[in-house]
Amino acid sequence: MGTELFSDAWAAGWAKEINGSDAFRVAALKWESGFVLVMDGDPAIGLAEPRAVFVQLSGGECRAGRSATEVDLASAPYILRASPAVWRHVLGGDLEPVGAVMTGLMDLSRGNLVSLAPWLGAAKELLRAACRVECAFPEGMD
Repeated sequence: MGTELFSDAWAAGWAKEINGSDAFRVAALKWESGFVLVMDGDPAIGLAEPRAVFVQLSGGECRAGRSATEVDLASAPYILRASPAVWRHVLGGDLEPVGAVMTGLMDLSRGNLVSLAPWLGAAKELLRAACRVECAFPEGMD
């Protein structure tokens, strides 16, 4: 059984995976940014409220990984959100995030693909790192 998805412990595991990625380090060497992932609430599966995690990126490293605070949500340059079902497909490696954004399955609710373009390789590595974090999805999804 993995860590509860998009929890503080999961975010810490994500940060560890990011920092263990040589591909991320190279792709993000000059990227200074905050990035938030949001899983929308879904009462049908017992997830009453959205869950969000934040990473602070600098010099090819993840300097912080945690549950997103109100300040993080208000100030992060990039926020990527999706339903629990879409996150399950993305984190399971069954759905490519850029395609999911372009087709509306995921929402880049802050930032846009044009501003993210110079860092697209780094952003893909962020999500590859997220896929490596062992996680438990909300109980109602099983």
